[in-house]
Amino acid sequence: MKDEIESGRVKLVGILSTVRAFLYPSSFILHPSSFPRHTLIACGLIAFCGVLFFFDLGGRELTSSHEARAAQNAQTILDEGHWLVPRLFDRHLELQKPPLFYWLVALIGRLQGGQVDGWSVRLPAALSALGCVIWLYLLGVWSDRPRAGFLAAIVLATCVHFTWMAHVGRIDMPLTFAIAFALGAFHLGNRAGSPLATRCLWHFAGYTALALGVLLKGPIALVLPACVAIACAFARHGFVWQNYLGDLRATTLWWGVPWLLLVATPWFVWANYQTENQVWEVFFWYHNVERGLGGSENLAAHPWWFYAARSAIDLLPWSLVLPPALWWFWRRQDLRQDSIAKAGLAWFIAITVFLSLMRFKRADYLLPAYPGFAIFLGICGDRLLEFADNAKRAFWVSLGLGLAAYGIGWLVFIGWFTRGSEPPYRLIAQEIRTQTNRPVIFFRAESHVLHFHIGKPLDTILEWENLAIWADRPFPVYIVMPEACAREWQEHLRTDALEEVLRTADYPGGQRDRPLVVFRSRGR
Repeated sequence: MKDEIESGRVKLVGILSTVRAFLYPSSFILHPSSFPRHTLIACGLIAFCGVLFFFDLGGRELTSSHEARAAQNAQTILDEGHWLVPRLFDRHLELQKPPLFYWLVALIGRLQGGQVDGWSVRLPAALSALGCVIWLYLLGVWSDRPRAGFLAAIVLATCVHFTWMAHVGRIDMPLTFAIAFALGAFHLGNRAGSPLATRCLWHFAGYTALALGVLLKGPIALVLPACVAIACAFARHGFVWQNYLGDLRATTLWWGVPWLLLVATPWFVWANYQTENQVWEVFFWYHNVERGLGGSENLAAHPWWFYAARSAIDLLPWSLVLPPALWWFWRRQDLRQDSIAKAGLAWFIAITVFLSLMRFKRADYLLPAYPGFAIFLGICGDRLLEFADNAKRAFWVSLGLGLAAYGIGWLVFIGWFTRGSEPPYRLIAQEIRTQTNRPVIFFRAESHVLHFHIGKPLDTILEWENLAIWADRPFPVYIVMPEACAREWQEHLRTDALEEVLRTADYPGGQRDRPLVVFRSRGR
């Protein structure tokens, strides 16, 4: 009996040791006394990011097409149970993106009683932003560079565009977290001296994160990390091709890729079958190939230097530090040989270069490059403090004052300035819905925010013949159309078919570049 108990105790200790090695590699094992300090710093980061990312998160109306589309998809999931292929309020299939982000929003909405709102749509982005920041700090701790990890976390949290994107219900922030987690997990698994169990567990976590990234935004979740991996390999080995063979022999791709495909591909196969090949034609071909290469006439192309110009603004205030950091990196051999500094810089450059080659560009698409930028500056700052013993106190005091000023400025911006820029779509929708509970028709007009606030039932049509059918109904029908169509409807319908009700441009904050006009049919 004693032998069995002892044997069980030994097995339990072995299991706990493996789990501990996975969760607390390196730093916490070698220096257990540092655990309270790291925990306290992590809690401080969480509190600071809580102010930046979560303050008034649901206080603003849904303002963008992406937020409103996600809200429609999630609400339809909750109302009608269309979990596998989400649908918009007009019953059209949602094939621009895979469904994972909409599933997350729907789950949050369910916890709120089944109603999707701004908080539901934006919470995944805010949590992902927090995850990115804490993850960078933990990477620094587990790589025996806690100060560098802390500086990298602060840099990432306070890049002005990163802070803003934590308040916007877009998929790019969860995608950034998935990619950053995967690349960090592969780094921890590849550390010299890591036990085989630790290596496999970290790599398993990394491949799982990439699979979830594919379910968030598709193949780009694999392309961007692949670019980073190639750039990091080149930074390590240069043109010594024999070293690349060693990387291939030690790779876990042989089991990682099958696992990734097992997690990510079933939805695409099933959804493509259910939609009669529309997933391939709409999502893969149009939204990935044509948009990326600029083959779509509906999307404006941007010059190759677009992201360089945007980064100068979006990475403020830290974009001002980047030129001297690059100069110092070039001048100091010890910094050029720092593997983590090279990896961070390669991460940032690889994603920026790849996305710059695409014709269709958005500032938000560069978000997955930000963690690499922050890691590079974090390492540079850590190295600088090693040579500035006399200035350390002044550095930390200045940093603390700067963070306090940033936090206060951000609270003022969110609580004051963003409120005045909200479009009046909720007010317009209320005016329409007080007059009718029948379908509201959108004619050649795409306004997902107005769609969401009006709610079901509604429909979207494109042809004048269909508009004539709706206008000839025996009851009044509300019809929303662009201003250009409003000027020519009398050429296609009988002259007394419609009467104008309102124009969005007449409302404070209303859309003026693409105004909409609301008509009401006279009925019979």
